[in-house]
Amino acid sequence: MSKFQNFASQAAQPLKKAFHYLFAYDEDRLTLRGDSLAVNLAKLQLAFLKRQYLLVTLNDGSWRVGKITKRISPSRFVFCDADNKIFYQLDINDILTVELP
Repeated sequence: MSKFQNFASQAAQPLKKAFHYLFAYDEDRLTLRGDSLAVNLAKLQLAFLKRQYLLVTLNDGSWRVGKITKRISPSRFVFCDADNKIFYQLDINDILTVELP
């Protein structure tokens, strides 16, 4: 190995480490922090009043897009899927995050 190749390989190592530190991620360490119940409840109420579409992420990792059509109790809502064919009953304790447009 020539001196230039040796120098080039040593110089590239910190750049590779910096690139992986800035742009790569470890899938085992990824987490999604849920919003508080009060924040989720406020967003659901706002979406219900304005008849907006929303993205709901559940505790099991699944997600749904649709509208809130009815409020059953203080903590339960009827959720209509985006294609208006499937209805779900959402409990506020099962919701991780709610995102509005």
